[in-house]
Amino acid sequence: MSDADLRRYQRRHPHLFPDQPATPPPVAGYLAASQSNGYAKEADFQAAACAQLKARGWRVQEALKGSDSGGTVWYTPGWPDLQMYKPDGQRRMWFVELKQPGKKPTAKQLECHEYLRAAGFLVVVAWHLDAVLEAEATQ
Repeated sequence: MSDADLRRYQRRHPHLFPDQPATPPPVAGYLAASQSNGYAKEADFQAAACAQLKARGWRVQEALKGSDSGGTVWYTPGWPDLQMYKPDGQRRMWFVELKQPGKKPTAKQLECHEYLRAAGFLVVVAWHLDAVLEAEATQ
């Protein structure tokens, strides 16, 4: 067994290696699949995030995931799930990518996030509602 295979096996079966320290999450705020953010589906998580942000005065633009008629939807690959702005004349806008436990941003999403950050926007990847609200408090 190679070292990489052994490390992978240890990560998947930590109960068999009690003397080994737990592997830290690979991304800040990341939730492993075995953990819960309180929502069974990402759609439920998104609905809760939208409701909280709207209650705080933000306009929330949700990324379109399909069409009612089942037709083609043109969409930029990697675009974040939520785009927030306030119509208060201060030109504030930021983005949130919502993820369920065990899921990570795709390469296309990370690329899009980098473009948005380079343009000066805040982009947050959130696995739980608290992370969304913490980011909102900075805006």
